[in-house]
Amino acid sequence: MTPCARLKTSIDIQGDKTMHPHAISRRAWIRAAAASGVAAPLGSGLLSSAWAQAAPYPARPVKAVVPYPAGGMSDVSSRAVLDRLSRELGQPIVIENKGGAASTLASNWFVSQPADGYTLYAAPVSVVINPILQKSVAYDARRDFVPISMMINSPFVLQVNPQLNVRNMRELLALLRANPGKFAIGTSGPGSINHLAAEYFMRAMNVQMQVAHYRGGAPAAQDLMGGVIQAMFSAANEAAPLIRAGRTRGIAVTTRQRLDILPDLPTVEEAAGVPDFEAVFWLALMAPAKTPEDVLSRLRKGMQVVGQDKELQEHLARQGVQLKTSTPADVLAAMNRDEALWGRIICEQGIKE
Repeated sequence: MTPCARLKTSIDIQGDKTMHPHAISRRAWIRAAAASGVAAPLGSGLLSSAWAQAAPYPARPVKAVVPYPAGGMSDVSSRAVLDRLSRELGQPIVIENKGGAASTLASNWFVSQPADGYTLYAAPVSVVINPILQKSVAYDARRDFVPISMMINSPFVLQVNPQLNVRNMRELLALLRANPGKFAIGTSGPGSINHLAAEYFMRAMNVQMQVAHYRGGAPAAQDLMGGVIQAMFSAANEAAPLIRAGRTRGIAVTTRQRLDILPDLPTVEEAAGVPDFEAVFWLALMAPAKTPEDVLSRLRKGMQVVGQDKELQEHLARQGVQLKTSTPADVLAAMNRDEALWGRIICEQGIKE
């Protein structure tokens, strides 16, 4: 059975919730709740006698894998969160960047790592998207990984070229509906989150645009400023300087609350009256399946303390990123929601990397 066929079967069984992406099936909720610590978590295993006699975790430095190159927003945000977690654990967390294949290289590698808590994964939303997009996936995110906590949300901003002469969502939608297929929206590449957000936007708003794919956000932003394309969804930290400089015009943000970095921009839900519209890139901290429960508990408690750090929240907010810690159930809910929402769009549109 193809990934799209499996996804359709899952949606048919659970009911179509893709237009209300925060919904979660009863079966998924029970599975998620089991991972929250009320019962034995997803992928947990029995402690061996050798482990039980070992020093309390962590007794040595921990490695965390980030599936993107050093210096990008995912890397910088992960380092900030994990540095704070290392202080809570009392041991260094050493970051290893393992970019490639839109995170699949790191995800495939992580499957074979020891389940001892000394190798962790800053897992992106693509762990549930790539199995639908790619043939090189050798993991099952629910079987092979155990969730610890969400780490960050990275929202998007819908921005347009100022020469489009629209000042808000109402004017933009009126222009697009009067000129179906005339204007172009750029993406960072087929299957990227901002591509899926663009397809979601067009479907939710009942508008038609040409979709122009680029090799990354930077060349797309250059063509947006130059008027080659008329709109794109950009990461908030990338969009904010362009909007402030007047080189682009912000229309709305893709979170359900306004952003500190661009407080005057409404949400898509506010601006267009579409309930529950949300499109974010997220990272969640995960461990290999069968990691001992006491190790998972220590990491989860540590992440809850990290989530209360106001200084870290403000630091990330200035970069357009939201600190977001959670229960394991919340991670599973996000995985289920985004697999259904983005997977349906991928399959309906025939999107391939």
